[in-house]
Amino acid sequence: MRIPSTVSRIGIPFLTALAGFGLAHTFTPSPPAEELMRRLDQQDARMEALARRLEASAASVSGVPAPQARVGMDLSGLRVELRQMLREELSTAVASADDDRLPEKEQAPPPPTPENMAAYEKAHRLVEDRLSAGSWGRAQIHELRTLRGQMSASQYMELVRKLLTAFNNQQLRLEEPGSPI
Repeated sequence: MRIPSTVSRIGIPFLTALAGFGLAHTFTPSPPAEELMRRLDQQDARMEALARRLEASAASVSGVPAPQARVGMDLSGLRVELRQMLREELSTAVASADDDRLPEKEQAPPPPTPENMAAYEKAHRLVEDRLSAGSWGRAQIHELRTLRGQMSASQYMELVRKLLTAFNNQQLRLEEPGSPI
């Protein structure tokens, strides 16, 4: 019996390859199910260890402020204001020392006026609104500077501390370079 040439060219190599694959599959030992489960457990443990290391490194990175956290922020305006406040505090301390009075024994500051409280509420609302928006721009800087004259020093410093903390924690970004207050 004669096999057609097309069948012999394709069929014989195909049958040979199929037989080789079947023999290799038959005589190659497959790992037992216990070995597969052990390998899967090892892989799972490795993945959990990597996840813990990733969480630990993310926590350590978020706790350290980035060196570029305040890119473009002009600190010269802030320094000028801090110098002014220090001068005022030093002059108050020197004047009280001349009067033989200690700063702790000074009278309590006068109660806030309605205008003072209204300005503080407006500035506080401005800061809270911008914290929720996540940005701080020229309009907000101008408005805070306008309200500063109507607030007490402690009220103003409370808002400045809140703003600077938000900038440092990257909860608030400065829209334009310059002093944020």
